[in-house]
Amino acid sequence: MAYQSTDFTGLIPLEDDTMFNILQIKRSKSHDINAVVKDYWVLNNFNHLYTSFGVNASFNSFYNLDGQQLSNGSFNNFNTANFGNDFRYRFFNTFLGLEYKFQIGIATFKPMLYYQFYNWHTKQFDEQYSNDKGLLLPKFTAKVEFNNSEKLNFKYNLNARFPAINQLANNFILSNFNSVFRGNQQLENQLYHTASLSYYKFSLFRQFNLNLNTTFNKRLETIKTTTELNGIESFNTTVMFDQPEHNCNVSGTISKKVNKIRYRLGSDFSYNDFYQLLNDDTQLNISKSVSGTFGIETHFKNYPNLEINYTKNLNRYNANNTINTFENDRFEAILEYDFLKNFIFKADYKFDNYQNKSLNIKNRFDVANASLFYQKEDNPWGFEVSATNIFDIKFKQQNSFNSFIVSDTRTFVLPRIVMFKLSYKL
Repeated sequence: MAYQSTDFTGLIPLEDDTMFNILQIKRSKSHDINAVVKDYWVLNNFNHLYTSFGVNASFNSFYNLDGQQLSNGSFNNFNTANFGNDFRYRFFNTFLGLEYKFQIGIATFKPMLYYQFYNWHTKQFDEQYSNDKGLLLPKFTAKVEFNNSEKLNFKYNLNARFPAINQLANNFILSNFNSVFRGNQQLENQLYHTASLSYYKFSLFRQFNLNLNTTFNKRLETIKTTTELNGIESFNTTVMFDQPEHNCNVSGTISKKVNKIRYRLGSDFSYNDFYQLLNDDTQLNISKSVSGTFGIETHFKNYPNLEINYTKNLNRYNANNTINTFENDRFEAILEYDFLKNFIFKADYKFDNYQNKSLNIKNRFDVANASLFYQKEDNPWGFEVSATNIFDIKFKQQNSFNSFIVSDTRTFVLPRIVMFKLSYKL
């Protein structure tokens, strides 16, 4: 990366030059070995007992070099300021599991219990660190099968996840021209609950389909990134964090075909709360999102087929006691028509009405594309005329959210393009 000026000299050991030319080298290697032995004990048709014993081993290395290439040809190595990593990470997981599967009527249950013993070792130059831990992790699944086309499923896990090697490497790494990251070799495991419930029903005779899904996660111990901001410059590192955080999602779709038209209704709701560690301040942030879609789709053999969808989306972010609200209405139409045996016409149109209510910003934009394809049966030659971005819009607008910033962004779109295509199939 190259840039002309910076004030980030307190941490990055830059030397004065006409142009700051920063070089970075990264290398990583990983080798994994997994072995497991399982025993299946069928007590009877309705009771099964499974035991398993296994070992997972991982051997990882990570190397990085940051420096400044000076205009006089010399190289300013940042290793003198605690930059650069030559990190080794060995991780072993030995586990013993017991699973009991039994059936009662139309319901099948499977409680599971795993004892996991973890041992890991890190080495950075002459500095070494070792640790071990044992965890008891339960799991549970249940399935109710009313019939072949109607089922209910439930899953629960208590999970442990250990950090990646780049989160452990404890020397500085230049992330960007204004951002530096440092890992923490004393990180341990994340611990979180996950649960999901899903219901499915389908009828081929009635042309009916119903799907309902919900997921829930609770993080008990988390590897968090803590950030120190100084203007546009940031220093990031990782720490263990023990405050609970939650996220859940509920979604569902229902569709029904009547004669030649299928009607579809869908909805989605998500909730997420998490803590932000910024400049020695801990702040709880909350995001909520809800959307609904209604659509119809035709299924004709000799007439044009049309698909129409309307979606309403609401997003609300509460970050640092500042509420940001976004809304978007989208209308979508897709047309496809096979006619005169050899012609295929396709067209699609999308209209978005976007509002940033916090800043009172409104934008409307629509995108349209179309194509006409011709090819005789058993003839390898094909001809197509297509047009993209027919209304020649300049950009699309959307929002996003991360641990300490809400972004309202524009994505610029290629201008209108009309093309003639010639194809030959061997």
